[in-house]
Amino acid sequence: MIITGIGSNGGIGVTTLLANLFLQLVNQGKDVYWLSLSNLVPPVFYQKDMKWVEFEPIMREVPSWNKHNCKFCDECQKACNCGAIARYGEFYVIYTELCISCGACVYACKKNAINFTHKRVGYIEQSSLNHRVFRVNLNQREIFSSWHCHTIIQKLKKNLSEQAIVLIGFPSGFRELWADLIGLSDKIVFYTNDIYVWEMLYKSISHDQAEMILAVNSNYFDTFIERGYSFGLSVPHTKEISIEAIQGKPVSDEGYRQVIDDLIYTLNLSDNA
Repeated sequence: MIITGIGSNGGIGVTTLLANLFLQLVNQGKDVYWLSLSNLVPPVFYQKDMKWVEFEPIMREVPSWNKHNCKFCDECQKACNCGAIARYGEFYVIYTELCISCGACVYACKKNAINFTHKRVGYIEQSSLNHRVFRVNLNQREIFSSWHCHTIIQKLKKNLSEQAIVLIGFPSGFRELWADLIGLSDKIVFYTNDIYVWEMLYKSISHDQAEMILAVNSNYFDTFIERGYSFGLSVPHTKEISIEAIQGKPVSDEGYRQVIDDLIYTLNLSDNA
């Protein structure tokens, strides 16, 4: 099962909620794993002397240019919709960090001057002290894209059992990737304080896509109730909770712990569900 946390804004929100959900599921003996789609993981996962070990490389086919075959017709540049190919006089530069590996430039070139090469663009890492925690480390100029979402999640899934639960932490922003994550996930925990963002997303989701679970900062929850979304989770948000999250401690607030239990039940992960 793939459960992805998406937040419409940063701060103490969906990542903290999912991280505490992860800890609770581990305590219950569930076969659960964490995957950060960046090289950042929640502070609560950091341990003294923890190191990161390469788990699996991320390879991508990217175009390369052969000057000797080129007739400088610019067809490759015209075919590229990503702006990844630039011409400087009698020289082409391919910005592989912008490339989405669609192959349009390769097919457009009639002189075999553009060909795919296999390039290592990053790797999935595993914590040396917790085999259940993974993160993604891309090359410095590699830009996270739809291709990365699909490839990385599939790579991890093939190495885990079918019964495994994978919680995916995703940086706030990158709204252009929400549709990909929704399509790849079984369930989405969507954390937002913006009623308009929620309604836009909720009304656009089809019934055969991931189940959406709404989580809202308790300070904004009344607005959602007024619009008929009382089924959402009202998540406590206090200074003490923020401090614990930043210091890398599990949240101890009783109301917050109850929300975690409610979330487990909503996700059908409870032993009594």
